[in-house]
Amino acid sequence: MAAHYVRQTFKPHSHAEYLIGVITGGVHSVWCRGEQHTVLPGTVMSMRPGDVHHGNAAVEAGWVQRMFYVGESTMAEILADRRDALSAPLPDFKRCDHPVAGLAAQLGRIHDEIHASRLALSRDAAWVAFADVVACLAGGGPAGGTRRARPDARARTLVDYLHAHVGEDVSLDTLSSLVGLRRRQTIDLVRHETGLPPHAYHIGLKVRLVQDRLREGHAPAAAALEAGFADQSHMARHFTAIVGVTPAAYARADRVRTFVL
Repeated sequence: MAAHYVRQTFKPHSHAEYLIGVITGGVHSVWCRGEQHTVLPGTVMSMRPGDVHHGNAAVEAGWVQRMFYVGESTMAEILADRRDALSAPLPDFKRCDHPVAGLAAQLGRIHDEIHASRLALSRDAAWVAFADVVACLAGGGPAGGTRRARPDARARTLVDYLHAHVGEDVSLDTLSSLVGLRRRQTIDLVRHETGLPPHAYHIGLKVRLVQDRLREGHAPAAAALEAGFADQSHMARHFTAIVGVTPAAYARADRVRTFVL
């Protein structure tokens, strides 16, 4: 997706996919992994699934970005192909910003080929080049090596419950009773597992469901109802704060359209 953001302010959220892209204009202020970054043109950005981040424009003109959203299964496939192997470790980017001008230009060309070319062979070759960029950004490090040495089964129970009840209005008392903890302990446990408190993580799941339904051609009102939002305006407010475009604009787009907000 390509977008020009001027007034948009993203609230803390995460994505199910890898985000890899380049800032091509303006200046972006983004918080990720506990640090605030001022991102200039020619900077490549990389985020892992689950990386909590938020941001806004650092200058009046906003910022322009071109972004890839790559699911874990697709990422594993293209990296395995690069290694000429049956499988490959998922990348674990050590940082989210990479001010490497040559790499940024290369990623921009790849973005053009994948989204603009009408030839399958050209697009496939671009994905091969994309895998090289990912490997360069990751430095060969596999995902998950230092993120959580000791997973907490109770945290997994809570996260799984939120996924299974994405369309419901889940209470904190319900979550607390699942794991036998106090409310504050439950919040802290989910935050440690996902980087977000339960309500913010659950809203993110709801927004992802709406995205899925809009891509399938469902009406925004129906998608809002299925995701458990109070109404369409309630959904639209959270959707725009996380995705960066309105539900109507997202439904019209093919993830390649340029937006100005």
